[in-house]
Amino acid sequence: MNMRCVFLAALALLLVIWCAAPRNTARAEEAEGAEPVWRFGFAKRQILPEQDRALYIAGYHNGVTIMGVLDYCEARALWLDAGGDGVLLIGVDCVALDRGTVDAIRAALGDIPGCRSVNVYATHTHAGPDTLGLWGPVATNGKDGAYMEALVNAAVEAAREAAANRQTGTARFGQTETKSMCRDSRIPLVYDENLYQLRLIPGGKGPGVRLLFYGAHAESLRGSNTLLSRDYPGMLCDRVTEETGDDAMFFPGAVGGLIMTREFVVNVATDAVKNLTVTAEKLTEYALSISEETERTLEPRLALNRQSFVVPLDNPVFLTYKLLGILNHSAVFAESKTGFGVSTELSVLMLDDLALALIPGEIFPELVLGGSYGDANPSGENPRPLREIAEERGVSELLIVGLANDELGYIIPPSDFLLNEESPYLKRTMDKKGEDHYEETNSVGPACAPAIARAFEASLDAVLAQVENAAD
Repeated sequence: MNMRCVFLAALALLLVIWCAAPRNTARAEEAEGAEPVWRFGFAKRQILPEQDRALYIAGYHNGVTIMGVLDYCEARALWLDAGGDGVLLIGVDCVALDRGTVDAIRAALGDIPGCRSVNVYATHTHAGPDTLGLWGPVATNGKDGAYMEALVNAAVEAAREAAANRQTGTARFGQTETKSMCRDSRIPLVYDENLYQLRLIPGGKGPGVRLLFYGAHAESLRGSNTLLSRDYPGMLCDRVTEETGDDAMFFPGAVGGLIMTREFVVNVATDAVKNLTVTAEKLTEYALSISEETERTLEPRLALNRQSFVVPLDNPVFLTYKLLGILNHSAVFAESKTGFGVSTELSVLMLDDLALALIPGEIFPELVLGGSYGDANPSGENPRPLREIAEERGVSELLIVGLANDELGYIIPPSDFLLNEESPYLKRTMDKKGEDHYEETNSVGPACAPAIARAFEASLDAVLAQVENAAD
């Protein structure tokens, strides 16, 4: 009888100790109804190519070998949550990534607790190795298997460290106009000159994180360059870190059209590195000009919706590369000129009242901002601009994250979609006004823009419903 009493007393004491012990995990805090708070973590990894392996430079010409290194490409990752499950945003310095590579990264991160979504985007540098397969010798795979493996590993390692490094803090959003920085190479001249910043400020010691959004191609080194580089996004992030102590990530905006930064040297072919340096210095000055007085606070509220959909694939060149095993997109049978479609996705991420649209390609700015459209194909019907769709639903701030989770190529207004009559999608053509229609050769077809608009509208409606339900 006495032994039984001693046993029960000991058991009761252990139970009291266990109940009183602090359970120092995020999941436990969430279960106990902790107040919403921003939590974020950051990490980065270099993507190091193997020595003595030929790599083809991406973005301009076929079969051009990288001859040296200006700076190595990186994978940068951000974990973000508002006290509950979170999302990962992984930026990779490369021209683009197709769905197959994105899925490989996601599969390797599927065991991270509390991660509701992994999103991978390309910074769109035109000075990195071919990561799609399109820039090797014609009709051959330009991707290097060892480099692609290193890329996936770097993205996964950075993401895992970012998730493990999370800390609490606050979020502030601001923007500034970058005057005389951008050039639109195709009529109409429509583009977003603003540089946007989302600043994550830690509650304790340690660096914050600055997310920089800008809608211009990362090609300040231009087409004669043969040096491996992150181009201006990399130097911009490095300089912002040097000046502020914060980590930084670059997000490409609506770069189709084709939007690029201007040339700031007399001869960029012989002075490309100086052009890169001046471009990055100017953008750094603009980024640092965003002050606390011009920022606003974002409350810790996060919601995300992903829409899967199929885009008709009219481009026979893309289909050929898919059948050759070069492109790794998800192809399905669909009604189109090739009989196939591309299964892809679009997401909307809401951070308080700020909407981020994760677009799987290079969207023309007029499809986001509205305004003027080209009219080389007057019978083509343009969808409503994304900003109009957002504002109609009370969302006044919309940022674009281009080349996210897939690459459909250029997303072109149907009213200006013009093909070479003799060699459609193979050769570029000029319209009656003398405008070059190069972008059509690197697009899935004219049905892409309406499909993107429909997916955006559906995703935005779904994510706003989440926000409303959470408020009830």
